[in-house]
Amino acid sequence: MSDPVEKIYRELYGHSMDLLEEYEAPVEAVAGALMAIAMRLYKTTLSEENFKKMKEVILETDIEPYKKRKLH
Repeated sequence: MSDPVEKIYRELYGHSMDLLEEYEAPVEAVAGALMAIAMRLYKTTLSEENFKKMKEVILETDIEPYKKRKLH
C-alpha cells in the first residue's frame, strides 16, 4: 500500500472505529466531526469557486454504506 491517500483513508477509518468504541459515541458524532474537519480544510485551501464546486460534488455523489462492523 504505497498510495498515501489510501493509507490516510485506512488510518482515519480505523481511528474513527476506535473512537466509536472508546467513547461509545453515536456514529453521527464521529462522522460530524470528520465532516467539519474536512469542510474547514477545503474552505482553508480552495478558492471560493472551487469550494462551492466541492460542496456540489459532495452533495451529488452517491456512496455505498459500510457493512456493519461486528464488535467483539
